[in-house]
Amino acid sequence: MASMVDSLFDRYERGNLTRRQLVQALAALVLPARILAQDAAPAPAPIVRGLGVNHVGLTVSDIERSFVFYQKLFGVTKGWPATNAGTGIHLDFPTGYISVDSVAEQKGVITHFSVSIDHIDQDSAKRLADKINSELPDAKARAAFQPNDGVSTVNLLDPDGFHVQISPRDGR
Repeated sequence: MASMVDSLFDRYERGNLTRRQLVQALAALVLPARILAQDAAPAPAPIVRGLGVNHVGLTVSDIERSFVFYQKLFGVTKGWPATNAGTGIHLDFPTGYISVDSVAEQKGVITHFSVSIDHIDQDSAKRLADKINSELPDAKARAAFQPNDGVSTVNLLDPDGFHVQISPRDGR
């Protein structure tokens, strides 16, 4: 802490900081963050609270080669089929997974990513999709049920066209 304060005063003496900037920097060092944040506008409540990345979908040229690569790199295990048609597989981590498939024409593409939430079933997926569409109409959210794993999701687009999936935390 002493070296940080010395550095601030050195910068002030060299003319690299104004007096106001010096006082603000010193205050930031000693005041608790909650006091400094009191003037900041509170963040709006999210539409749904995301818990973390559940999985990422990749289009690969050779599923087996990708499995061997990720197994060697991270120790993943082969999971259940990635699609109802059984064209891909899931590469399982203790939490989350990588979904790999080779059916799309373009390879080396991230097809989507999924964010996990506490709970989602067919009814709540429909309600969540409706809520997202009311607040973010360009997202084009839709509820989906995946018979291959019995999981309900909400699928949508971000502003740049990335496919985003919302999945249950405990869903596979």
